Parts: sequence; structure tokens; C-alpha cells
Amino acid sequence: MSNFLLRRLVQIIPTLLVIYTVLFSLSFLMSGDPLRAKLGEEYARLDPATIEAMREDLGLNRPFIVQYTDFLGDMARLDLGESFVFKQPVWDIIGYRFPRTIQLMLGGMFVALLIGIPAGLVAALRHNTWVDHSLMIIALIGVSMPVFWQALIGQLLLTQERYGIALFPVAGYGGIEHMILPSLVLGTGLSALIARVMRSSMLDILHMDYIKTAQSKGLTGRRVLWVHQVRNALIPVITVIGLQVAGLMTGSLVTETVFNWPGLGRAIVPAIQNRDTPVIMGVLMLGAVTYIIVNLLTDVLYALIDPRIRHQSR
Repeated sequence: MSNFLLRRLVQIIPTLLVIYTVLFSLSFLMSGDPLRAKLGEEYARLDPATIEAMREDLGLNRPFIVQYTDFLGDMARLDLGESFVFKQPVWDIIGYRFPRTIQLMLGGMFVALLIGIPAGLVAALRHNTWVDHSLMIIALIGVSMPVFWQALIGQLLLTQERYGIALFPVAGYGGIEHMILPSLVLGTGLSALIARVMRSSMLDILHMDYIKTAQSKGLTGRRVLWVHQVRNALIPVITVIGLQVAGLMTGSLVTETVFNWPGLGRAIVPAIQNRDTPVIMGVLMLGAVTYIIVNLLTDVLYALIDPRIRHQSR
């Protein structure tokens, strides 16, 4: 296990460097003038010499490789700079918004697991019945619907009485009632995918030899189900969850915009529109680190559940 963890930790550094290079290159090539975004209406009132001096002071007129290495050095020191648009340090933006994005992601993950695992389990146990077919049709619909469309439909049917019922607030950030609908929207697509993977995994396991051996030893059906079948069926589900973190984060950015949720999505969208490089790099690199950490934890959990992984890592 220690060798397995060490190899994964060593892989993080080159992975982050490649991600940083790609993101910075795309940010550098984006259209738009960050200085105009920083100055706003004042930009039109300044003379060209002053504008050029400010551009040089911010380092915006330097070659790509110079900006790349300078920004890489700042990021290595965990200095993300100051936002051109929000006029505040990037760390302050992240410190306020990132916990709210994580809150929404955890809510979506909870909904996905709460719906997806039981649905997949029931579909597998009722294989080739109307229950199985109905659940898989619903799962297919859930996977096919875009997040923003689900959000708009949820607002239409569940936030006002004209077309539906007023169960939740339309948008905003506050108590638990503001979090329920965005979490439902965010978790629906992932729950459908988890249900399909859980069903497929359970069907593969139901006829395994070790299941027949456990049954022949006189173990109760409930013990065989939960100890031998469900535990092993969860291994592919855990892998899928780790791989879907990026999709969940992307979906949370869209959901935040629709529901006016004060997360990273409300910061990255204007940053991209105005080529606010410090915010773009800070938020996207944080997302990359989060994704890598979650996948590392997923691999560790995978190894704890499946002893074969531990033996292979020695």
C-alpha cells in the first residue's frame, strides 16, 4: 500500500505541470484586454502613454515565456495575485466561494448516492422485470438531460405555484431550503449513471462462483447480499464516482449560475469573459488539485475494498 501511495503522489507533480501549461496557454491566447476589464470606464479617459505604462507595470506586454515562468513561480509560492475584475486577492475570492461550491458538490453527491445505489440494486434484483426496465428508462433520461435544463425545469415546477408547487426558493444562498433543489438538480445525472453501473456490476456478481459457495455454506440471503454481493459491486461504482468529480464540479458551476449560488462558478464566468488570468488560473488549478486528490482517495478506497490491489502494489 505504501508503494502504491508513493507512486501516485510522485505522479501529481508532472500532472499539475502539464495542466498548468495547457491552462495558461489557453488563457494567454484568449481574446480580450484584461487591462480594460481592470479599469472599466476609466480606460477610455486615459491617454495611450498611461495605458501602456500600466500594461508594462502589470506585465501584460511581456512575452509568453516570461509571463509563464513568472506566474509559475508565483503559483509555486501559493501567490495567486489579485483579480483584475473583482479588485481583490484571488485567495480571498477562493476562500469565500470554494467552500460553497464544495457544499453544493457534496449535496449533489449525497443525492446521487441516495438515489443511484438503491435504484441499481433493485433493478439488478428484479432483472428483466417491469421494475428493471422502468428504472433503466428513467436512468437513461436522467443521463441524457443537461444540467442547465434540469435546473430550469426544477425552477419552473418546484419554486412557484403558477405551473407547479412552491416547495423551494427560486435562487439564492441561505438555509438548507436553498440547497435542496440545486443538489437535486446536480445529483440527478450522476445518480442515473451510478444506477446503471450498480445494476451492471450486480448482474456480473450474482452468478459468480464465490456467491454460490457462500450460499452452499448456509449463509443467509441477506448476509450474502450485503457482505459478498453489494460490497464487491460497489468497486466499479467508487471508480465511477472518482472519475465523475470533474463533471460534478462543472455541473456545479452551471448550477451556481442558474440558482445564483455564490460559488466558484459566479467568479470563473466573468473572469473568462474579461481574461482575468489570476482568477482563471487560481480557480482552474484549484479544481485540478481537487480532482487529483479525490481520485487519489478513490484509489485508496478501491485498494481497501479489493485486496488484490494491495497485493499488486507491493
